[in-house]
Amino acid sequence: MSDGGGDGPLVGDSFDPCKGAGVFLTGELVDWDSSATAFAGVAGAKLSAPGNPTPFVTTSPNGRLDACVPDTNPLRFDVDAPSDYLDGALVIERAAVRSLHPLSLRSLKAARVGAFFSERGLVFNPDRAQVVVFLAGDRSSITLDRAHGPAQAGNDDAQPGTVVWSAGDVGRYVVFPNVDVTQATGTIKTPMSNVSVPLAAGKLTLVAVSFVFI
Repeated sequence: MSDGGGDGPLVGDSFDPCKGAGVFLTGELVDWDSSATAFAGVAGAKLSAPGNPTPFVTTSPNGRLDACVPDTNPLRFDVDAPSDYLDGALVIERAAVRSLHPLSLRSLKAARVGAFFSERGLVFNPDRAQVVVFLAGDRSSITLDRAHGPAQAGNDDAQPGTVVWSAGDVGRYVVFPNVDVTQATGTIKTPMSNVSVPLAAGKLTLVAVSFVFI
């Protein structure tokens, strides 16, 4: 099996919008309930280097994010979300940037968190972190090494772009709810890698990983 990744160039010699000065990051940030029939992008979210308020990119009205960003693995950003969407952090494995499944990250409004948790038989704890992982390659069980509520898996197999949720840790999306924040970081463990992610009370940590079984 292979992670389909490595640290080589992300784009071919004939197409390098960053001209060798960084990585071309492309994807979208959409509303938690965005669907194939009712698409809703998150406009005006600002992604910046940790601790630096100057954004690398601000999402467009349809939620698109396209920018040249520093060449690190994983990519790491602070997220200043618009209106009442939860602020937090974004961590992207390099392999996920060039995966077969384009990056499609989902953001939660503060007013929506409690309702979603209730739908899933959970109780939202604002004093803990919420971690949402997007699996850009194959899907398999993943874990988070900090105490948390029951993992929830989201898949859009029936209709691409429309996510259906169930209990579990195997999905296109996996939510680790109410994550303990007594330590500032946790580790997402996939079949191919370990990814360190920041954890903060009341914040949303978005993560994108990718692995491929062959």
